[in-house]
Amino acid sequence: MEQYSYEDEYRGQKRKFLILSGEENNIYRVFSEARFIGSISHEFHNEKVIWKTEYNILKPIATKIGEWIENSN
Repeated sequence: MEQYSYEDEYRGQKRKFLILSGEENNIYRVFSEARFIGSISHEFHNEKVIWKTEYNILKPIATKIGEWIENSN
């Protein structure tokens, strides 16, 4: 399991997220202020990585978080 710390800004407020990978490294659980807010996952489509989520709160930032994880490795 890997752990990531991601920061961004929303409406002038800084936000910090803790992201934990699962054992298979294809599902990442996202926490904000120690609360689980959702998960993101990736799939390959025409050799391109697509980041997705079922959680509305994460839909606007799922791709940014996923790309940040990719660049961190």
